[in-house]
Amino acid sequence: MAPRIPALSNAQKLNKITADLPECTQQYFYSGTSGKSILTRISYALDIRYFLDYLIAFAPSFPDKKVKELSIDDFRQIETSDINDFIKWMAESEHLSERTRARRRSSISGLYEYLINIEKRLEHNPVSGSASIEIPENDRVTYLNLEEQEKLLSCIKSGTGLTGRQLKYHEKYKKRDLAIIFLFLDTGLRISELQALNVSDVVIYEDLIDDNKSECYVLAVRKDRKNSLNTTKIYFSDESKAYIQDYLDSRKGNGEDTSDNSPLFTTTTGKRLSIREIQQMLKKYVAVSLNRNDISIGKLRSSFAMEFYKHEKNILVLQQRLGHKSITATNIYARASDREEAVKNSRNWRQNKN
Repeated sequence: MAPRIPALSNAQKLNKITADLPECTQQYFYSGTSGKSILTRISYALDIRYFLDYLIAFAPSFPDKKVKELSIDDFRQIETSDINDFIKWMAESEHLSERTRARRRSSISGLYEYLINIEKRLEHNPVSGSASIEIPENDRVTYLNLEEQEKLLSCIKSGTGLTGRQLKYHEKYKKRDLAIIFLFLDTGLRISELQALNVSDVVIYEDLIDDNKSECYVLAVRKDRKNSLNTTKIYFSDESKAYIQDYLDSRKGNGEDTSDNSPLFTTTTGKRLSIREIQQMLKKYVAVSLNRNDISIGKLRSSFAMEFYKHEKNILVLQQRLGHKSITATNIYARASDREEAVKNSRNWRQNKN
């Protein structure tokens, strides 16, 4: 059997993508976007590469060069009409959604603003005068209700429905997997925020005299924070506390490293669990317990948001719990929840006609 090639880290992925981009863009993806998460910077880099590939292939006046060979003078030649043609091409030839087109337009604009305002190498942003892209509001939210969440958690606890091969490893992983999935459903953490946690980021303070003073939270670096060194308290429930403690106790019992700087969620070899491994783990349990293929980690975040709002009806607290900069993003869940409740309550509409 050929030796397994280790997966690239996100930092390595970013380095690999930017290595093929023009020299004049390099610093943007590091110092120019230092407050953004590594996954966001990867997205920016891919968007810029996509745009430059398009220009080389389809823009008549653009030089026939390799992407890496493009210079700052080539960027200076790009006009607003080129941006509009790119947006039109994405819609008509590539059939990309409004959201994807708007994101790529924004990524290009961000690079130009950096080259204009920070490096002072350009004078004009051609995106600023280009056609805007209206993103249609979508009040529909895909999520798991509490009953569906219980089915998912029950599958993790029991292993019901797993194949023989999966069951072989299930006993070893189930406490870890239960702690991970419940923490997502309990807090709305993003996958990058959870994956980066260390043991020392879990804070459990129990006041034996006044339970109201007890606290349980993780210290996470939120995706939308400009200063990526600052952490935010993300509170979790007593049930999450029990699952996390049970998981860490099992690791200690197996002689595994649980020192402060060790990763909170690990593989059997003690390495930090990767984002892809977390995604694949969820996919396995969702397929078995719910027979669905539309539930990603992001949908667990939506599940938290929807059920939290249904029970608390406090959009400002939800905004803070989710780490949203703008209340507009949080409103998606409030509107979806209110509409769902209104439809449910309209069952006996004939009796209410007077």
